[in-house]
Amino acid sequence: MKSGGHRVTFGDPSAKERASQAAEAVGAQRELPYRQAMESDLLVLAVPRDEVDRAVTAVGSGAGAVIVDAVDGERGTRAQSGAEVLARKLDSHSVVRALINMPQAGSNIQICGDDPQSKVLVDKALHTCGCVTTDRGPLSTATELEAPA
Repeated sequence: MKSGGHRVTFGDPSAKERASQAAEAVGAQRELPYRQAMESDLLVLAVPRDEVDRAVTAVGSGAGAVIVDAVDGERGTRAQSGAEVLARKLDSHSVVRALINMPQAGSNIQICGDDPQSKVLVDKALHTCGCVTTDRGPLSTATELEAPA
């Protein structure tokens, strides 16, 4: 599927059939998570909190994609946000926190991250969907965007 010049795929390390159904519903294709991470410019990680480690294993470290941390309810510790923990697990500086729940055109999506180029890529992708973004600063401020534990 091409959307705004982007190839869209779905992957789910715990339920291949669920990924196939989601992909079929929007006219996309199912892909293996590690391939998505290696072949994509942008990878949205939207898994239940208890599946984060499994998804990180499936994606692998050193992924070439900018990773959008859209894990609902993920919260870190006082010392680090959940997004910072994810960046450490992925060994990546290209993690951007943006809680995206089916963004609608005109939605204002708050983002934060340490790599300015990664934030620009996420901003452009969200603008393609008709959304606007508000840059909330570095990944250390992601705690403000994370739901209470």
